Amino acid sequence: MKQKGISKQIKTLAFVTALVFTPFAVQAGLNPLSWFSKDKSEQVYQAEKTNNKSASKLILKAEKYEVKGNERLTQRIYKKLLNKYPKSKEASTVVLKRGLFLQEKQKYEAAFGAYSILIEYHPDSQDLAEVIENQFECAVSLMNDTSSKGLRLVKPYSLNSDAIPLFWDFTRFYPYNKKTPMAYLHIAQIARVINEHESAIEALEKLITNFSSNPLTEEAYFTMAHIYSEFIKGPEYDLESTREAIRYCEDFIALFPRSEHLGTIEALYKRMLNTLAQNRLHLADYYYFNKRDTVAALIFYNEVVSIAPNSDASIDAKKRIQAIDKGLKPTTGTNLIKRLLFIR
Repeated sequence: MKQKGISKQIKTLAFVTALVFTPFAVQAGLNPLSWFSKDKSEQVYQAEKTNNKSASKLILKAEKYEVKGNERLTQRIYKKLLNKYPKSKEASTVVLKRGLFLQEKQKYEAAFGAYSILIEYHPDSQDLAEVIENQFECAVSLMNDTSSKGLRLVKPYSLNSDAIPLFWDFTRFYPYNKKTPMAYLHIAQIARVINEHESAIEALEKLITNFSSNPLTEEAYFTMAHIYSEFIKGPEYDLESTREAIRYCEDFIALFPRSEHLGTIEALYKRMLNTLAQNRLHLADYYYFNKRDTVAALIFYNEVVSIAPNSDASIDAKKRIQAIDKGLKPTTGTNLIKRLLFIR
């Protein structure tokens, strides 16, 4: 009897399931999958409607405090409005007010963040142009703000590294703005001061690549050449850095032949060539003295002469070449004998 009862229940359940999942039932709204959920678009609409009402209440409350001259409470409501309802139209009307207030209080990072709401959610705002200018000013002001905060046992850097993220955000928000090249240059300037050379190189490369015709690219090439030259610890090392420094010197000389910094770059270029020539001389000496391979040694000695013909390294290389041409073998004797044979 029990089995018959269970069988009957199963048949009833199957009949109901087949009924509600027929095309007619689904079209009529009898789909059980929809009984416990609402349309997502409707939920979003209701949420936005609620947020707009809340934002409207906040802005009305702020206006009352503003009329009374209570700036503290007005700004507190502005802060709440921007934090909770940044997408609302009410938020777009107070971004500039909130940003200016924070900027005047020298809270540059907070001001920059408040201003960012406009480009992220309200890019069509009539206040955007002013906000862009203010954001750049915030970054520059923070860069130059090196005032001591609390007890400092170490002397602060001449530029504030906290400004770097602001400048990067500026370049991301406004990639084609007229101030973006300067933002890249400021990043490089700060990064060099705090010895973050990789960040400086990244910023300068973006400046050169994205704004090749901008006047600031001259300073970018000049700085890049010097950064790579600073990596060099000696002629035995940093061959890649030496070549990069030479490359940027050559580019500078070719692109800016009338620059007031041309003499400085030419002097650096000569020094880098001498460093590279000295490196090749060390390699040639290795093959000559250690490996006794005069063929390989000649290749590198001739490269030395080609790289920097008037350098001290070139003079030594020419002496080695003459010794090889005469059939002289490298000696392991005293320094006096080596000098007599013009061998280091």
